[in-house]
Amino acid sequence: MGYANSEAVEKRDCPVVGRRLYDAPVCRVRHTVRIRPALGQAHANRDKAAANMELARLTFNRYQGLLTAGAISRQTYDQEKSAYDQAVAAYNQTTQAVSQAESGLLQTDVDKANETALLRRKEQAEAALRQIEVNLDETIIRAPFDGIITEKYVEEGSMISTGTPLVAVQDPTDNWVDIKVPETELSGYHLHDKVTLTGRDDKTKVTGEITDISRKADFATQRATSERGKDTDIITFNVKIQINDTRIRPGMRFRITGSEPA
Repeated sequence: MGYANSEAVEKRDCPVVGRRLYDAPVCRVRHTVRIRPALGQAHANRDKAAANMELARLTFNRYQGLLTAGAISRQTYDQEKSAYDQAVAAYNQTTQAVSQAESGLLQTDVDKANETALLRRKEQAEAALRQIEVNLDETIIRAPFDGIITEKYVEEGSMISTGTPLVAVQDPTDNWVDIKVPETELSGYHLHDKVTLTGRDDKTKVTGEITDISRKADFATQRATSERGKDTDIITFNVKIQINDTRIRPGMRFRITGSEPA
């Protein structure tokens, strides 16, 4: 959950508040190890913790700006600060381990179970790092295709969460028109027929292809008088016409003015 800012919405991205995980594995060894390999591992752990701390610092600085601008809550800010503090603590812990290795104090004992635990923690740390990379990638919301934004559902400062729609994007090459055809005229329409439609201005003419004829009737929309003088309902069926024309816009109305059998 997070807040939308104006730049994020306009550029198709939005803030995603994700908890950062940092872990620096610590264990005791029960068998003798050489100081040089242990020192190399200690340096590797410290370098990784430093990278995690730098990522946490950059994220925390960004959230400081969002808090000042009133774009996030104090609780969200405190969560990110806690994650940064944990990263700093992990870095300090690995720095201390490097100091111990350099002073030749790494002659200790550890059993195989703790070695397995160390590998498990390493895997967890790597998984946490991969999740951070995924979270960073998900802070950018990209359009699934080239198109036109027809609706904007959020404004600056709006609270958003996973699944919240941001905008509606229309593909100008994938348009269709739904025509309500009375049952008395339905036999004249067939799948894949080519039809010509004219707009309400009598100037806009487009051509399309019938791609679907509904088998389910709509509610009665017309009234007719039978030969005996009694009113009767005439039901309609929906005929979908695919039109790949960039002039078509949502809400426009057309009528069929010509057809050509498939």
